[in-house]
Amino acid sequence: MTLDEAKQYIQSVRWQYAKTYVTAPHEYTVLDWKPETKQQMIDFADFILANGYKEQFYSKTYTVIQIGDYKYWSMDFPTVNTNLINRTFIDEERKAKIVQFVQTPDFKHVYKMSLEDVEKQCKASKSEV
Repeated sequence: MTLDEAKQYIQSVRWQYAKTYVTAPHEYTVLDWKPETKQQMIDFADFILANGYKEQFYSKTYTVIQIGDYKYWSMDFPTVNTNLINRTFIDEERKAKIVQFVQTPDFKHVYKMSLEDVEKQCKASKSEV
């Protein structure tokens, strides 16, 4: 997979905010949402491993890659088992604002919302931090 192919894959799938991990805002895409992209998902996971760098997250170490405003990682090894890929903003300030906002009463979770949707809601609210 090339960088351009990775970007095409990223644009072709849905990314959903992971509401269960309030202190580490991120979103994910799942193979079940678009099963016809199975090979592209595996290829993207391989691309991350081949071109990324190691990053510590609590007690775990993941290989991540930065593309655009996001960093991406997979947690499935071997990559042929990949069925989910995560991503988060690279900008720590953006993430910190989301962490604070989602803990306020103004945050309203909407099914299928993305990380950017959360950020837009934050900016539009009276609780903008």
